[in-house]
Amino acid sequence: MYPQPLPRVFAVQPVLDGLQRDQAGPRASFAFQHLAQGQKLAGQVLSQDKGLSLVSVAGQTVAMRLPPGVVTGDTLKLSFAGHMPQPVFLLEAPGADAADAPQLSQTARMLSEVMQRIPERTPPTLTPPAPLLDRPTALPPELALALRTALVRSGLFYESHLANWVTGQDTLEGLLQEPQNRAPATGSERAPTHAATGTAESVAAKTANPLHTLMTQQLQVLESPQFVWKGELWPGQPLEWTLSRSDDETPGDTSPSAAGNENGSWESSLRITLPQLGTLTLHIRLDAQQNFSIRVQPQDPQAEPLLQRHRTHALERLAAAGCAVQSFKVAHESAVT
Repeated sequence: MYPQPLPRVFAVQPVLDGLQRDQAGPRASFAFQHLAQGQKLAGQVLSQDKGLSLVSVAGQTVAMRLPPGVVTGDTLKLSFAGHMPQPVFLLEAPGADAADAPQLSQTARMLSEVMQRIPERTPPTLTPPAPLLDRPTALPPELALALRTALVRSGLFYESHLANWVTGQDTLEGLLQEPQNRAPATGSERAPTHAATGTAESVAAKTANPLHTLMTQQLQVLESPQFVWKGELWPGQPLEWTLSRSDDETPGDTSPSAAGNENGSWESSLRITLPQLGTLTLHIRLDAQQNFSIRVQPQDPQAEPLLQRHRTHALERLAAAGCAVQSFKVAHESAVT
């Protein structure tokens, strides 16, 4: 046993210079090419001199600088870490148990737990508790502001807004609209009382902390910049809105626009059901040059002629709003391949 405690994992590297290099063999750095990274090995300490130890590993003798406490005759527990460019090993302290392992802080354990609950390849879904507007409207600026506020004040970008507030680029009133600054629901509001079964406390205990859920969504956005918003524009008018950022260009696209698109593009998809048009999906793509590509897909093919008749009017309205439209297509869903 080593006379003093060692770290659970200690990095060591062969030293191949001078007399020790001659003793270890000039081609020792190539002797471990067959080892896989992470492979477990045993090393036998053959001799020690002036801070260097000759160690036999996988049939090869190499010189290593080992930590104090290692003596001739010790058997080392090693794992191969790779070539950097010389072979590098990790040394495990003998008799190390769980108590010697590094302990995670409470915050780190919470983040680890949150990360384990994140579904793979699933964008965060925001479901607001109330409609964005209290009444129907056909005014584009009013709808645009409501959707923008739903995204900006969703809580996904709260820390960034705090930094903006410090520099005077955001307002305290705006920060107070975000979930992080809203009073949490009480236990009685989150869990109904079941007098007959007496399970109110257990139901409340199992209710997910809304801030933990929001933190999960923030981590998902960092992992992949996209989100889904499902709610009501106004009472009785549902909307599903998907927003994502893409760095990939269309395969085979060699246009100057594609070649200069270093910042990627933003893609937005809105699915809504309207009284006269039925269900339709609006796809909007904004590239790095601020050009819009728009595709309108009605679910009902009979709605396509009506949308085609108003296509010119829609383009005029977009141009008046300062939008540079690169393409505008209308085709019902079954016609899109």
